[in-house]
Amino acid sequence: MPRLVYEQLSDPYVVGFEGMDCSLSKYAIFHNFNQLGKFFEDLNHRGVRSVVMVGGMQRPLLDETKFDEYLKGRSRSVFNAMQQGDDALLKYIISLFLEKNITPIGANEVVSNLTLKAGVYIGSTENVNPNDVKRADQILEKTSCLDIGQSVVVQGGQVLGIETVQGTERMLGYVRDTSTFPGRVAGGVLVKREKVNQDLRVDMPTIGPETILQVHAAKLDAVIISPDKVIVIEQDECFRLCKKLSLSFIVKEREK
Repeated sequence: MPRLVYEQLSDPYVVGFEGMDCSLSKYAIFHNFNQLGKFFEDLNHRGVRSVVMVGGMQRPLLDETKFDEYLKGRSRSVFNAMQQGDDALLKYIISLFLEKNITPIGANEVVSNLTLKAGVYIGSTENVNPNDVKRADQILEKTSCLDIGQSVVVQGGQVLGIETVQGTERMLGYVRDTSTFPGRVAGGVLVKREKVNQDLRVDMPTIGPETILQVHAAKLDAVIISPDKVIVIEQDECFRLCKKLSLSFIVKEREK
């Protein structure tokens, strides 16, 4: 995803952070999370007025003894935000950018056709239990309020996995590893959606070919995502894999 965004921008300024993986490292200037004042000074000096936050990132290990004056004045709010869920933390980060008159924009606003409209793209709804989808959506609505995860796996009304801070890949790995447990039969759905009231400019749910392979390995029947609010990377490859592996790929609104 970072490469796709990079290629769509004219003369982009790429920033990475020390200790974090950066797939565009050869283009990037690196900053330190303990020195955010210098980071914002750099952006202001370069006339940056918009930012696209893209790519995976872990929560930084902050060292208060190394804070610059900017962070010292915000240390309480920073540490409070760090104790919240991902959405709350990202909304706090957005507020810091807005204070500096820098507007966050979503990757889907830069790269066209990253999301999908409602429809059955591969397979059919016949091998999907609508009650499983409804159950998944009920769970995601509840976990949204607690700022926990964007994905859930349900089969025959039973919840096989709920995404937490470890992410969708590890959740699906757990479902795969427990696929031979007594009472577990093949089937079920992965439902991945945005959280309720989530700010999608900085954290839009994303799936790709690896997700499809993991869904198959977990012995599920279908992938269900929201229209216009979930990024699908390498869409043609996702559809090819679904067809090859006999998985349904369905884009639909939440069940009420």
